Parts: sequence; C-alpha cells; structure tokens
Amino acid sequence: MFARLLKVLIKNAVFCLALPVISMASVSLAATVPAVTVLTPPITKGLGLPLRVAIDSSGNIFVSDPRIGGVSMLTSAGQSLLVLKTDAPPQGIALDSKGNLVVSQGDSVVILDQKGTLLGRLGSGVGQFKKANGITIDSAGYIYVVDSSADNVKIFNAAGQYVQTIGSTGSAPGQFSMPTGIAYDKSANQIAVTDTQNGRVQFFSTIGNYSFLKSIGSFGTAPLQFRMPVGISFEYDAAGKLSRMYVADIFQNTIQVIDPTGSGTFLAYIGKNGLANGQLMVPMDVAFDQLQKRLVVANGSGSLNMYGIDGGVSPVVTASQTLTVDPIPATVRTANITISGAVDSSAKVTVSTNTTAVAAPVIYTSATNWKCSLSRLAPGDNILNVTAVKSDGRVSRQAIGITYTP
Repeated sequence: MFARLLKVLIKNAVFCLALPVISMASVSLAATVPAVTVLTPPITKGLGLPLRVAIDSSGNIFVSDPRIGGVSMLTSAGQSLLVLKTDAPPQGIALDSKGNLVVSQGDSVVILDQKGTLLGRLGSGVGQFKKANGITIDSAGYIYVVDSSADNVKIFNAAGQYVQTIGSTGSAPGQFSMPTGIAYDKSANQIAVTDTQNGRVQFFSTIGNYSFLKSIGSFGTAPLQFRMPVGISFEYDAAGKLSRMYVADIFQNTIQVIDPTGSGTFLAYIGKNGLANGQLMVPMDVAFDQLQKRLVVANGSGSLNMYGIDGGVSPVVTASQTLTVDPIPATVRTANITISGAVDSSAKVTVSTNTTAVAAPVIYTSATNWKCSLSRLAPGDNILNVTAVKSDGRVSRQAIGITYTP
C-alpha cells in the first residue's frame, strides 16, 4: 500500500504547495508557537525507506525500514548501531516499558528484544490483521495497532491477548478511511489516530469502552486541514502537560503544529516540499524527542530530518570513547570463553558474533571494567563484535577474531 502511495506522491510532488520552513496563521497564539531551527545534517547512513520512528528515554532512535528489511537502531546522535531484521517488511513500530520493540508487518505484529530475538507475535483468530500499520502503547502496557485495510484499531493487553476493535469503515465520527498513524497521549489517557483518507485526526478514550472523544481537522489544504495525514506525535511541557501535537501530511509535505486543546488551534507549519535539509519529501512519520527537544521526521526520500524546538539540539559527537578488550588467544580449544576489557564510565557494552556462538549479557565488575561470557563457539573462525555506546551518542567498536579448534 505505502509503496504504491509513495510512487504516486513523488510523481505529483511538484504540484504540492511550497510552504516556508515555519509559518504562522493569524489565528495562532504567540505564546505557544514553537521556535523552530533546522538541525544539520539529516541522517541518511543506513537508511533506505524510513517509515516509522520511535524514540526511547535515552534518545536512541528506532526506524522501521522495509527497504533494508528491518528496524535500524541509531544513537541519539544518529550513529548506526545495528539493524534488527524482520521476517516481513516492517511498518509501524513502538517500544514497550521493557525496551522491547513491537513491529507491525502486514498480517501480523511481532515483539522483538533489542538483539532481534522474537519474543512473541500478535494476530490470530479474531485479532487477525489485514494491513497492520501504526502502533502505540499506553501506560498500562496495552497495545493499539492500526489496521489500515480493515479501517479500524485493534487492541491487545500487555500479555498480547486480543481485547477489542474500535472503528469501522466510513466518514462518521469514530469511523475511518485508511487510518495509518497512532499516538498515545499520556496526560489525558487517550489515543489519537490519523484518519488518512478522511483528512483528520480522531481521539478515543483508553478507559472503559474506548469511546470516541473528538476530531481535529478536515479534508483540505488550509491550516487545520489535511490531504493525507499519516504520522502524529505529542509534546509535553516540563510539568507533563500536553502542549503541542505534530501531524505529518504526506501529500502536502509539511508538518502541522497544533494546540490539541478542544477542537484544535493551528500554530505553525514546519517544512516545505523539497530535498534540501529542512525540506520534506513524502514525510511518513514524526516523533518528538522530549530529551533533546527536537522533532524527528522520517522522510520518504531516504533520510531522517531534525528540527530543534524552542532551543532543542542534536547531540554533538566530538571524540571517540575508550574501549579496550583484554588480549585473548587467537586459537582456543574450548567452546566457552570469557572476554573482558575497559570502557568509559556510564557506557553500555554489547557483544555479538557472526556465528551461532551465544554472548551472555555484559557484566560490569566496576564503573569502567566489563566482562562477557560466550558459549557454543562454532568450529573454525568466529568474529566477536564489541560495541560501546555512551549516553551522549559516542560509539566505539572492536572486532576480534578467534578460531575454535575442537
């Protein structure tokens, strides 16, 4: 669906309105209009066709990308960490309270840990999907999955059990026509769904029977109107109160910034049609990074574009960090070994292999020393990949070759 939509939109992109990076309507409230700066450079390395974005509490960025066949994990500074392969092209993505990834992929939704291990799968019986798309998770762990082809949202509890479906095909309040994106508003305990072909955002309570609450927007090209809204994200103030809503419109190549109170107040446009930094070409999703106060936009042209909001910035990586691995024999006669080394304080170390060898979770023996046990080394050559990541985004890697001779 989205591949076909992408081709149509790129073909017709020249007819889209050329809007400034940020413009304000006369109805805007000056006190809440965001101060927007274009952050450079956009992230392109390791991305093919970024669709959906999720950001964890440390600012790490997760991007579903069907062209590369999985989920890209990036540091807050945009450095590529790894790609978690999925068994079908990924669409929507969300993070649960344990840091596991919930990823939609057509007729099912998979749950993966951050090493790519399959932990579970949603979608069987009454909970089956036609086209699973956007995903969000509420404070109780309930999972909400947009089914674009079925025109509804399917709900599962924290254990992965199907609960119920909300919505049906139509244009009346509470109905959908190809819904795509979804976000959870923790301040009001509600979900918001981009009702793409109806040109609006619809809100539902997450309490009780998931009743329809309100709709913001209508079909069109003016402020508070949408042609194809596909992504949505919320921003909160220092007290945790909802302050702004960001909605990506794939047809107009813009992000609308809206005060979601009541029927909604238009605040600003972000972005305009184009390929230069700060411009957008088929924006597929948007995510607000509360930690860095920046907006991350998945650009269908193959990049993540960044906008600082009210002084927000991207972390700057100025130097590499310390990562040492203690010497180990080039050849061993046991399938189980332990490696160790040193790293900067507060850095997180992970170890992976290119064979069936299994790396246990890294253990820290002090603030700067670590060790990791490996088992089931494969006969012959094994490559051990050691990665250290600091909270500021700095990454260091080392690859160690070892030969196991039984």
